[in-house]
Amino acid sequence: MSSVRNGLIGALTAIVLLAGCAARGGYVESPPPLLNPSEAATIDIYRDGSAPGWFANIRVELEGREIYRVGHNEAYSFKLDPGQYLLVYRIGFNECRQIIWAEPRRTYRIRLSPTCARGD
Repeated sequence: MSSVRNGLIGALTAIVLLAGCAARGGYVESPPPLLNPSEAATIDIYRDGSAPGWFANIRVELEGREIYRVGHNEAYSFKLDPGQYLLVYRIGFNECRQIIWAEPRRTYRIRLSPTCARGD
C-alpha cells in the first residue's frame, strides 16, 4: 500500500511542477522609448492555446532586449516609433525571427507560434 501512496504522491508532485512550468507570462522589460508618440505604431502580439509548447512560455525580444514572456492564450500590446525592428521569439530550441516595418499610426497583429508558422 505504501508503494501505491508513494506513486500517487510522485504523480501529484510532477503535475504541480508541470503546472508551474505552464505559468502565465508577462512583462519583462520596456520596449524602446517613444520619440514621437503621436506617430507611434501599435504592435499586438498574441499566442493562442495550441498544443505545441504547452508547458513553456514564449520569450519575446525586440532589438535584442527581452520584453515579454507569453503564455497560452495571452496577448500584449506596445507602441513603437515608425521604423524597422527585429522581433525574435523563442520556445525551447525553436527561434523565430520577424522583421516589423512599423508605419505611423498603424496597428500590427503578430501571432507567436511555437513552430514559427506565420499568419492569423
